[in-house]
Amino acid sequence: MGKIISSHHPKRQLKSFKYAMRGIVHATINEANFRTQLAIVLVSIIAGFYYRIQLLEWIALVVVGGMLLSAELINTAIEEFIDHLIHEHHEGARVIKDLSAGYVLTTAICTLAVFLLVFVPKITMLRK
Repeated sequence: MGKIISSHHPKRQLKSFKYAMRGIVHATINEANFRTQLAIVLVSIIAGFYYRIQLLEWIALVVVGGMLLSAELINTAIEEFIDHLIHEHHEGARVIKDLSAGYVLTTAICTLAVFLLVFVPKITMLRK
């Protein structure tokens, strides 16, 4: 019974949060794609304030932005794991890494679609 209680202890949860933040910092420092996607998400947030988007538009941006960054973190974790596990060319490793990259690309395309749906009407309205 003691383990169940200790696994939910606030100190343990704070350590978990610290480790998660360390992973995000690692990705920010070491992964160019993560930095690029983080910049895109931040620009969309700034644009959201500039264009005074509605609540549902904010929800859409937060969801797809979070999904994009999460997909890149998962891709990075998979690539790191495969690189540490397999040091020479291996067809199975290539397929796993390609699938993981495809996941990020699919998420990025969906994110772009939402960004366009939210911001193109606002940008075109300003030009009229």
